[in-house]
Amino acid sequence: MKTTNLIAGFISLFVLISIIGFFGWSSYSDNTNPQIYSNDSYTDSLSVDYVFPFKNTSVTVSVSIPASTYYGAISVESKRIPYMKWDNYTYYSDFTNDPLQESIYTDILAQLISVKQTLNLMDDEYVELLSTFVQNISYYHQSEFRYPVETIVEKRGDCDDKSILLAGLLTRAGYDAVLLIFDTENHATVGIRTNDATAYPNTGGYAIIETTNYNYVTDKSIEFENNLTLSSIPTVISVGTGVKTYTSGSKITVILEYKDTCSALIDQLAQTCINNSETVNEMEDTLTDYECRLSSLETLMNTSSYAEYLANDYYAQYEALYTEYKAYHAEYLLSYVNHDDVIDEHNRYICIYNLIIAEPYNREYVYQKVLFASQR
Repeated sequence: MKTTNLIAGFISLFVLISIIGFFGWSSYSDNTNPQIYSNDSYTDSLSVDYVFPFKNTSVTVSVSIPASTYYGAISVESKRIPYMKWDNYTYYSDFTNDPLQESIYTDILAQLISVKQTLNLMDDEYVELLSTFVQNISYYHQSEFRYPVETIVEKRGDCDDKSILLAGLLTRAGYDAVLLIFDTENHATVGIRTNDATAYPNTGGYAIIETTNYNYVTDKSIEFENNLTLSSIPTVISVGTGVKTYTSGSKITVILEYKDTCSALIDQLAQTCINNSETVNEMEDTLTDYECRLSSLETLMNTSSYAEYLANDYYAQYEALYTEYKAYHAEYLLSYVNHDDVIDEHNRYICIYNLIIAEPYNREYVYQKVLFASQR
């Protein structure tokens, strides 16, 4: 999320006072919305292709963008935000809903609704499809705000940029989506209306959609540097009038809880594997010692005189030692098999954990795998 430090704040205050003093109150109180001023010196179109994973396939989206809109959006004039709007964040809606971007939203949604129909997706899965499209865009932080047209053309953006784009797509697809601005964590996400416990606290019923990378809808366990997580109350910014909600939060809760279970068991079983390996190695050393002793007795039985053989009863010694050896070898085999079983179990949890974290774009498949794994 874009920030200003303390020095920048003082500079802004100085500039504000200068503006008011030089131009008067009317310039400060200007409520003109940020808007894209088309650069009509560009008459061609820009083509951008996206390929991203979804479910068990890949999706291709090709977007045609008027160059006049893009080059207009990147101009300084189009980025001007009136001072009166800084405190209430209404400029987020201006960036999301600039009318020159409507054809771009329409183009993207037309292609993704076709994917929805082809894959026979439910409404919740369509939310996930739109989210994956935006999450697939590379994360790149810079200080200025960018319009969705810029994010699309440049194929990169930070949490603000990508959240603005996704919120614009979701609301136009009929979903009740908002922007959630976390000042304390310096972060922005999308909120999607839900009717269950997955809603983020104090948002009025909106669950989080993290846009900076692939993530499950409703997953609020986002970690920043120094292991910080989202904990503050966000500002809720309305950017549209959609009404549809997201209803698969309970399934994602099952997935995320099992991920935590896997994480704990992976650590626990890793230590068990280490302990078992040490035990097996020690038992193998003991078996080697038994085998050396048995071999020595065999040599004595084969090389000693008959009188010496009878006097020392080598055969009885060999039989007794061999009986011990067989019993210990049986214990070793049990320990070895148990060690292998623990390794297999450890690997199973690693596999399902990796699936959970690697494929948020394949939510229903992951959910079914979790159900199967949890019943073993």
